Amino acid sequence: MSPPRTGTASAGAGPRAGIASPRRPAPAPDRPRHLEVVRGRPAPGRRPPRALVLAAIGVTAGVVLVIVVARVLVGQGGFAESGIEGRMRTARQEVERLEMEVAQLRAPQRISQRAIELGLVVPDHVVFLTPSPSPSSAPTAHASSPASSPGRGGR
Repeated sequence: MSPPRTGTASAGAGPRAGIASPRRPAPAPDRPRHLEVVRGRPAPGRRPPRALVLAAIGVTAGVVLVIVVARVLVGQGGFAESGIEGRMRTARQEVERLEMEVAQLRAPQRISQRAIELGLVVPDHVVFLTPSPSPSSAPTAHASSPASSPGRGGR
């Protein structure tokens, strides 16, 4: 068996052993290296990307949480507002109903009917008392019939 061939030629072997190729420079001689590769630690001054990714995920989760909480609070405010609007609508309807009832109770026909129910009758004649201009004289009485009395019936 023949020895394995390597890509380098020995110094005395072959016709072109000492001539450098114009296309490819000659390899540099081996020098002792003062730099070495350290495995297992990041380069000094550089943060590991894992911490940066975790920080970005944390910030994103925080922003999403704030947005969700804000939307929930706005939704709850909307429900509260619709409940208040419903109570206001009900209260307005109640006020309108009560105003209608008051208007019906104040109607002259209703007052007249209620007076008859209570046994009140129209008087035969009405007496108006008018105070005199001076405080020393007594009031004078004027008698009139209901048909000829001016005004609103003795008020």
